[in-house]
Amino acid sequence: MNFSGEPFRRRIASNLLWTPQGVIRHPLVTFHAGGGFLVETCAAPDRLAATEFHAGLLVADFPTDYRAAFDRLKAAGGDLTTLLPATVTENGVWVVISALDYAALRLTPQSQIRLL
Repeated sequence: MNFSGEPFRRRIASNLLWTPQGVIRHPLVTFHAGGGFLVETCAAPDRLAATEFHAGLLVADFPTDYRAAFDRLKAAGGDLTTLLPATVTENGVWVVISALDYAALRLTPQSQIRLL
């Protein structure tokens, strides 16, 4: 999809982005006014104007009852690359999960979720 010339509504960078195809490092997600979005990578998002940075793992299509779904993930334990495919849903919401174990991609007792 080519969004050239379409104004963007919001630009978010993070450490990681979970996708069904795998984890993307240094993602930059640009949300467009028309409802679409574009995913790129960017090692230096602080150099881009009007870019928010949220430390953690971005996840698209997380269930709209995201807090309850997050509690279920915490209770299940395990690798998020295994747990997230069964959690995400069509037409869900964007969230960021922070304070995780990045090496093992697991939640920690300090992990939190935030709606974007």
